[in-house]
Amino acid sequence: MAANATHRSRAQVKEQPLQTDSVQVRTTTAATDSAQVHTIKAATDSAQVASTEAVKDKEKKTPEKKRKLTSGEAVQTWHVQEASAIERPTQPDTLHLNYQIATTPVYINHLGAEWLGNLGLPAQSTVFSERPSLELVGDNMFLNPYRPYYLGVEDVYFYNTRVPYTNISFYTGGYTQHGEDRLKGLFTINANQRLNFGLCFDYLYGRGSFYNQSSDGLNGAFNLSYRGERYSAYFIAGINNFRNFENGGIKNDADLETMTDSYNVTTNLTNGAMSTFRSLYFWTDHQVHLGYKKQDSDDSEKFTFVPVTTISYTLKYEGRRKRYFEKSLTAGFYEHNYYSDTRTRDTISQNIVKNILSVTFREGFKPWAVFSLRAFAEADIEENMRLIADSMYTWRTEGKVNVGGEIFKRTGNTTFGVLGEALLLGYDKRFAFSVKGDFHTVVPLKTCSLTIDAEGHIKSLNPSYFHEHYYSNHFRWENTFNNTWDARGYGKIGIPNKWCDFEVGAGWQGLKEYIYFDTLALPAQSHDFIQIVSGEAKLNLKLWWLRWENKAVIQYSSKQDVLPLPLVTAFSNLYATFRIFKVLNVQIGVDCRYNTAYYANAYMPATGQFYVQNKVMCGNYPEMNAYLNMHLKQFRFFVMWYNFSSLFMQPTYFTVPHYPLNPSMVKIGLSWNFYD
Repeated sequence: MAANATHRSRAQVKEQPLQTDSVQVRTTTAATDSAQVHTIKAATDSAQVASTEAVKDKEKKTPEKKRKLTSGEAVQTWHVQEASAIERPTQPDTLHLNYQIATTPVYINHLGAEWLGNLGLPAQSTVFSERPSLELVGDNMFLNPYRPYYLGVEDVYFYNTRVPYTNISFYTGGYTQHGEDRLKGLFTINANQRLNFGLCFDYLYGRGSFYNQSSDGLNGAFNLSYRGERYSAYFIAGINNFRNFENGGIKNDADLETMTDSYNVTTNLTNGAMSTFRSLYFWTDHQVHLGYKKQDSDDSEKFTFVPVTTISYTLKYEGRRKRYFEKSLTAGFYEHNYYSDTRTRDTISQNIVKNILSVTFREGFKPWAVFSLRAFAEADIEENMRLIADSMYTWRTEGKVNVGGEIFKRTGNTTFGVLGEALLLGYDKRFAFSVKGDFHTVVPLKTCSLTIDAEGHIKSLNPSYFHEHYYSNHFRWENTFNNTWDARGYGKIGIPNKWCDFEVGAGWQGLKEYIYFDTLALPAQSHDFIQIVSGEAKLNLKLWWLRWENKAVIQYSSKQDVLPLPLVTAFSNLYATFRIFKVLNVQIGVDCRYNTAYYANAYMPATGQFYVQNKVMCGNYPEMNAYLNMHLKQFRFFVMWYNFSSLFMQPTYFTVPHYPLNPSMVKIGLSWNFYD
């Protein structure tokens, strides 16, 4: 994705690396004038500059400079952690390989998913470690089904670039009645070498292949970053607005075998039932860097600033609202009608204000400072609103206080981090804590390298407010749950090289007092000790222009009636990639997603939650897509034949009971970058 115009020379770009949580060295040399931004070669003497021949030579070399800009040479891109604003460098989204996956947001971060099948509809990963867990503070279970589309603080890209950057992307598929569209845009610009502004949006509209399942969503954010020597600041204002109609699934799964038009298949709800989820947030972080200036060993007139300590203050407000509507009630679908037999208007809301103050001693300011230390305190206010009768509401406001510390190293071949925090004053004055850590190292070998990764955590967390208190037309509950316990350990080794990228990993996770939704779609707590044993393997092969990417996860749950998981979830992608006329990059291939059959979670429209069931097995269906990707300079384009396996396989393309995936359709997409 994109970049911001910074008025500095190429030499200055190299002297200012991307800021991370480690020590940052910034030159105090003044920024050059704007003409230097367009300089493409070393300065010659004054006579040469003035000559007509030099001017002509500069014009000839301008395209080379343009190529370097558009290839990302002068682009810096990163995300920030919400709690600390620590930067995590990433790559601009300009690669052409596997671009077709962008049309299905559910699969961008999930190997496999329990998904209602249409763009914008609720989903959750089939791999348990990819699912969101309860948070130490501020959890909202109604957000989780929309997370594949949700734009949070840590999803926003920040940029630093030498030219203004704009990206427009558009995806479409199907035909008029059953089609889907998605439009994304981004614009970012630097006011100077330290101050950047950015704006992004993502609009999706899925009409749905089946009756009454259309969806639309809009998310976006305005962001600002200022990265000075002694002071840094970030700001994000973001919105998320999702709406989807609820059809309750199809009545008879066998109808897929004889259908001529999927839109005519009978569904359980035909009364215009609809769910909405909205979020508005403001997040800002301010950092003061304390340190000293160090004289450059090669230039006695140049000094660099070395930060030693950073004092940071983070403030966030977020308001969330979940609603469910029915214009009329469908007899027999819901067991209870608590406040009305004619219509439904359910609503909940949550408002959270977070304040975090932290002090960080930075790694690298001296040779012996090989890691960073961070201490923080957080004070939050959380307000939850829910119905207690038709058009009658109750509010509950509570304060939460937690403290914590972190030791981490994020530079070099070996990195690690350990974060511990405790909720001293939680919901109903209950205690909670979390300790988690990660480790990564690269071991050079004779012809390649060995990567070793490990991560783990142990948590005891409060139940969320809405797991214990809820009232609506069809569901109500008042629960008193215990703290949940969660422990996990995971390790992975990899040997990447030119021809073969291989990784293998294994993990164990133990859950106690696990909260789930039972067969009645009501929240329940399992007092049994649940164990999840998992293994993971990745094998990517390269043979000149032919490539084959494979990844699989094996996981076993000791309580399938509480936590059902497929034994195997896998993805395979076979393709050829080559270049035409030395400028057009082409990728053509077929990918496939598959998981073994299991009792997948069902979906409850009234609450938007996935719940366990033991009547219908889903899986054992290969979802196959054929595609063609092309990349020409600043332009990307793909054509994909989605789910073409439905034309010759049994129509069992369900990942959630009674909610089929969209049948076979053609999708196309394009993305255009503008660097000016």
